Amino acid sequence: MPANLTEDKDLSPLFRSTEELEEPEEAVIEGEVPSWLNGTLFRTGPGKFDIGNFTVNHWLDGYAILSKFEIGNSKVKFHKRFLRSDAYQKAMLAGRSILTEFGTKGSADPNKNIFSRLVSSVFPVEMTDNDCVSIFPIGPDLFTTSDSCFMRKMTQDLETCEKVDTNKYFGLNGASAHPLREEDGTVYNIGFSCLTGLKFNVYKIPRKGFTSKEMMKNSKVIASIPSRWSTGLAYNHSFGMTENYLIFIEQPYIVSFSKLASSVVKGGSAFKDWLEWKSEEKNRFVVIEKSGKLIKTEYYSSSAFFFLHFINAYEQDGEIIIDINAYKSPAVLDKMYIRDLRSTSTVEEVDPPCAQRFIIPLIDPKAAPEEVNLVRAEGTLARAIKAGHVITLYPEIKSDYGLELPAINKNFLGKKANYFYAAGTVCENIFSNSLCKINLETRETQFWRRSEFMYPGEPVFIRNPQGQAEDDGVIISAVTDVSKENDFLVFIDAKSWQEIGRALFSSHVPQALHGLFLENPSS
Repeated sequence: MPANLTEDKDLSPLFRSTEELEEPEEAVIEGEVPSWLNGTLFRTGPGKFDIGNFTVNHWLDGYAILSKFEIGNSKVKFHKRFLRSDAYQKAMLAGRSILTEFGTKGSADPNKNIFSRLVSSVFPVEMTDNDCVSIFPIGPDLFTTSDSCFMRKMTQDLETCEKVDTNKYFGLNGASAHPLREEDGTVYNIGFSCLTGLKFNVYKIPRKGFTSKEMMKNSKVIASIPSRWSTGLAYNHSFGMTENYLIFIEQPYIVSFSKLASSVVKGGSAFKDWLEWKSEEKNRFVVIEKSGKLIKTEYYSSSAFFFLHFINAYEQDGEIIIDINAYKSPAVLDKMYIRDLRSTSTVEEVDPPCAQRFIIPLIDPKAAPEEVNLVRAEGTLARAIKAGHVITLYPEIKSDYGLELPAINKNFLGKKANYFYAAGTVCENIFSNSLCKINLETRETQFWRRSEFMYPGEPVFIRNPQGQAEDDGVIISAVTDVSKENDFLVFIDAKSWQEIGRALFSSHVPQALHGLFLENPSS
């Protein structure tokens, strides 16, 4: 055991490579599983970090493991399989990463000829399709995705299907890992393009057709947003959606093409090495009507922030209310290298995240007075101040610091929600080893925490079909126990915030990033 590890707490089980299951495992149930709960939770996340003697550098480089929890008749079955991406299959053949990942430089493919190996060694022409971030539906089909331009179709049996290249449909070189879906099945997403000018393309996949292929044929780019930087593009992981608008936040964490060019000259590097944090810049808020029209008013934050996840957004009395989980900087990404994570008992916390609310007044800036608060919503500390042609947005802090993977009742996506749910980060803070429920109006915070050795993953809200209130339902979350006890799926009554049961497994339940719950058709 490394000297800096304590005898009683070892975080390395959180970051170990997992393995596939040949057959689903049925859980041992403690407490109760709600009898009305009938469906499947699908998840994806980094799952394989080691291939022989080779280990990837960064946690986000781990090859995707697909997993599912089938819930019905008060029973739970667990299954997991690796996503057979090109990146995974090439790495398994070569014994190391061939395609460039977030923190790991790609290598020359030994299965290519000499000329092809020479080209790939100096220019990262092939983007990874290691879709280890999220799962979302297009029509009846499921897809895994990340921040690249590729998404992979998968079956409900966790089989890997065809790769979809959004560059061919929308001219994208990368896209948000969190597409958003309306109630009628229409899908929106935002990606970046750098071949015909640096810009972001907003695309729409309408619910026309019976299959995802038919829907994709009817898809189109509805708007383009030019980058405000001539030599870079903002890193974009998620965006917001209301009834009538999409909200894109251009953050000052950019893919620097000067850094990319330099890496080509030096023989290539990892994606993270191309990123640059411009702390002196501000975040730009871009509002897009769902018709594709860009709102011309310029909105900027009062100071720079980094973020990964929107919590929600909605319209109210001529204003757009936006809740996001924000950091002061992207320093968190520097704390996610596998070698460091496996050799410590605590993860140093730098610039921890918290929930922040921004309010955008939908007004003509020419008619708005200067140096006064333009926010009309009552009971908020969020402000919007006009100076010249720019409206500066000042946030209201809506939570303590140290939470991530926020979730809401999906029935309230784009509508006013009173609650959101989140998990604590692996750092030591008020949210450590917990799941939480936060009231967005009062900031009241409720915790589920059982042991300092238990690390919950993303909370997923599942509505009770007989319920009326926003929080009528259950939260489910996969919990990894680093004390070598059983990993489990916990069930928490979202209204009372009391644990009602857990499903325990003898097999390893890997930490995932995001999941999707699908109700069974008969439920």
